[in-house]
Amino acid sequence: MDIGILRRDGRTDGFFDAAARDRLAVRRCPDCTRGGDGVSGDVLLPPDATSCPDCGTEDLEWADASGDAVLVTWTVLHGRPKEDGSTPPPALLALVELAEGPWLHARLDGVTTADLREGLPLRARFVHPGEGESYPLFLPV
Repeated sequence: MDIGILRRDGRTDGFFDAAARDRLAVRRCPDCTRGGDGVSGDVLLPPDATSCPDCGTEDLEWADASGDAVLVTWTVLHGRPKEDGSTPPPALLALVELAEGPWLHARLDGVTTADLREGLPLRARFVHPGEGESYPLFLPV
């Protein structure tokens, strides 16, 4: 199923710049060095985060993530029939937990609904369309 043309909106520049280089970017709080579990380490947040939930700063940085993830949950989106009567294949939409901790909404590829299960290991792969921004899909490892 075609997702349309993705466009950046200013606050997503770092995410799309990284995707164009086949890298997955998340947000990082430069003011915190405590993970959400109380263990020392960077506070990493989803790419759409606008502020740090620990300290409240809105001055977040971009940081590379490994692209490794596990499947948390998913849904199947069925497309509308086309004018010619054909039906596009369903899209698999997922919530994945990155190896670094943040959760991310994404599309799945290279997997059937029968293969889906909580905890399925995934890896980001990047799509570079002719028009619009590059973006990640997640495939089973």
